[in-house]
Amino acid sequence: MAIASPLPAGSTADPTADPPAPGDAPSGAGIRFRVLGPLEVRGSQPMAVTARRQQIVLALLLLETGHGVGLETMVNAVWGGTPPATARSQVQTAVSALRQGMERAGLGKRIRMSGGLGYTMDLAPGELDLHVFDELAARGRLAAADGRPAAARTAFREALDLWNGDPLPEVDSPVVQTKLVRIAERRFEALEECLDAELRLGLHHEVLGEISALAAEFPLRERPAVQLMTALYRCGRQAEALSAYHRTRRTFIEELGLEPSPVLLRLEWAILNGSADLDLPEAEAPVTLDGTAPLPLPRMLPARLTDFTGHTEVLAELADSLSGAAAPMALITGCAGVGKSALAIEAAHALAPAFADGQLYARLPAGAGQREVSDVLERFLRALGFTGTAVPESLDGRAALYRSALAERRMLVVVEDVADETLLRPLVPGAPTCGLLVTGRTRLSAPADAYTVDLAVPTIPEAVELLAAMTGRERVAAEPSEAIELAELCDGLPLALRAAAARLSARPHWSLGQLTARLRDERRRLDELSHQGQDVRAALRGTYDLLDAPAQRLFARLGGLPTAEFPAWTAAPLLDAAPAAAVDVLETLADARLVDLVGGSGVTARYRMGGLVRLHAAECLAALADEHDERTPRRRMLGAWLTLADEALLRQGGTPAAEQQHPTRWPMDLPVLRAVLSDTGEWYATERETLLAAVRQAGDIGETEACWQLAVSVGLLAAVQRAHDDWRTVGTDALRATRKAGDSLGEAAILYSLGTLDLRERRYEQATARLRGALGVFERLGAASWYEAAAVALGRLARETSQPADGRAPRPGRPAPATAPARTTGAATPATQRRYGLAASTGATPATPAAARAAARTPAPRQRPAAPFPTRRRTESVEEL
Repeated sequence: MAIASPLPAGSTADPTADPPAPGDAPSGAGIRFRVLGPLEVRGSQPMAVTARRQQIVLALLLLETGHGVGLETMVNAVWGGTPPATARSQVQTAVSALRQGMERAGLGKRIRMSGGLGYTMDLAPGELDLHVFDELAARGRLAAADGRPAAARTAFREALDLWNGDPLPEVDSPVVQTKLVRIAERRFEALEECLDAELRLGLHHEVLGEISALAAEFPLRERPAVQLMTALYRCGRQAEALSAYHRTRRTFIEELGLEPSPVLLRLEWAILNGSADLDLPEAEAPVTLDGTAPLPLPRMLPARLTDFTGHTEVLAELADSLSGAAAPMALITGCAGVGKSALAIEAAHALAPAFADGQLYARLPAGAGQREVSDVLERFLRALGFTGTAVPESLDGRAALYRSALAERRMLVVVEDVADETLLRPLVPGAPTCGLLVTGRTRLSAPADAYTVDLAVPTIPEAVELLAAMTGRERVAAEPSEAIELAELCDGLPLALRAAAARLSARPHWSLGQLTARLRDERRRLDELSHQGQDVRAALRGTYDLLDAPAQRLFARLGGLPTAEFPAWTAAPLLDAAPAAAVDVLETLADARLVDLVGGSGVTARYRMGGLVRLHAAECLAALADEHDERTPRRRMLGAWLTLADEALLRQGGTPAAEQQHPTRWPMDLPVLRAVLSDTGEWYATERETLLAAVRQAGDIGETEACWQLAVSVGLLAAVQRAHDDWRTVGTDALRATRKAGDSLGEAAILYSLGTLDLRERRYEQATARLRGALGVFERLGAASWYEAAAVALGRLARETSQPADGRAPRPGRPAPATAPARTTGAATPATQRRYGLAASTGATPATPAAARAAARTPAPRQRPAAPFPTRRRTESVEEL
């Protein structure tokens, strides 16, 4: 990827120095923050940071750039082990003041919240003097390793010129000062390496004084002693060189009880004997830092897969993107197991001839952080020929040396499983001649010129083709139907197919049909898809473990939904959170490729969870249920469906089975209701399968009341859509659940609902039996509203069949019932409660069965046919309450 380096090349003129590398910038030109001396901040104007708390907080953020600093770390840095009760708020106030100061200084918003309770500082390359120092020191080490001492000297001197005394002397925090110890050590290491380069250039006269001062200041450091003895000898002062040795030896024995190292002993012997090895070499060939011949060009790519198939167009586009003169970055993203690694390795092998200087490869482990990135850089640097102490200890130092090492080379870098941009940034080459190929499950922010491949799961035909390549075409041709079903059970996922193929290869006596039969059992499917390192569950678990706690809970609970496809608003009841916050959590699952966006946006967007992912989510839910009561989220989910079904019914002029405030309902915000139910007919058509499945699931998990109430509402909605099969399905499922639970009212309500359906479909005998049974239970339970509704239905049945309205033959002396009951006034019950069962369930005064029977003897009005359920005024919808 082409990223121009902002770091300096040469401000100290030297007649023997090599010319600056292309793209070098003047030293310190873009520095905005300084810590290599007094703390300084400068934007379009200087920013004074004088308050102690602000100095400590800013110092920590600058020293930990890219890592983030926790709030507790800041509190400890300011107050130590005895912080005041208001410590957190005081630190937050200091952060706020720093933000405001930087904005006034024209530096913009630099401090942002980091994961959890903490902050991080955003810096561009070259804005912090410490980063510039590390970059220049890395250039010096690279030049020294390449046998270019003049260039090394230039880089080191520019790096040392950035220092202005001790780092951050005014920041009196022990935490900060501890971090500065290593930074100060880096300064002396750079000075020692610079003096080595100058001695190689024959500048022993010029640097003798500086070396003498350094050796006197640090009498226990051997390297300055070696440099001092060498410089004195080359200046013709052999006796003083030997005297320096004896002084150093005496100090070591008195202070440490140790003899000097063999390096000093050999140097003393060489001075005594006037060895030619101490003479200045006339010319030096490039060598590696340990003195060996240059290492071979790195070829770190893993072996390509012999059975790789498909992606012809993507491979061609990757080749066009990365093989140009200025090779940018290419990103391959996709869900776990979709084949990102196989595609990247195939593309890298195809591109290898275009990158003649070698290929570097690394895979970041799950949960990788800055330490793992630093380890990758160390491996890269060692592959490039750097050994021993030539590899810096710090991440920034390694990144700087890495960029310098690639500056004049044409190399391809492949990094897999990158989770976020902060991990990728140190691995980006600085030279436009190098290419970077990255894989990851999340969508990373990429430069505009980067080529991004969003790898989709193969289609079933493509999956069968891959299976044939892995197991043999004859095997697939012998069982084509089984091969297709196997691909479907694997969701077409290449990792799952490879696990299945590995199992078939290990058991050649198995047929495809045998393995397919084993995969049909959902309880064993993930176990079957784990073989010889190909493990679908492990891949999914790796993604799950990277989620934060709310996302993990949502993922697990989505596995408990009755259908694979679901609307975005479902996240709110599952998390018991505000819709906007819940949708944000859902988006993190989409970013992690655990759910796929089907269409729409906001709360009405629809997502889908793949079959294997659902199985893993169900396993996570079972584990979660061992620690928490997971029945409550399911009740909230059912309550949300009840709320929506009720509101949809009200908008169509019907009457739900319970009040909106009923305990089985989960309240939903009015904007959500408006968005979801903008078209109730379309909503029902979209959600019918989910509604039917929700009724069935509610019965299966013992939520009987929610089950039959939802079945009643869905039945009414289905009636409007003339979806009688849906009506019958939910009624049958709910009837089974109520009978199993012994819920008499629920059973009678469902009998009434199914009886009404029978009446509509003119199955009069079955309608009579169901309605008569429901009427008797309502009378026995005192459920007046339900009794009234059943009486109305029986009245309609009587009109259509000329039978008594209550289903009983009239006795002598008793007048025959009317053909249809009249509506009761319900004066003691509010209008919003005159719905099925509400009077009994909410505590309102019900109409008695006797009153209902008296009303039934009143002739029914003729102006409109009786509705299958009572209706209520449209203004009683949530929309207008």
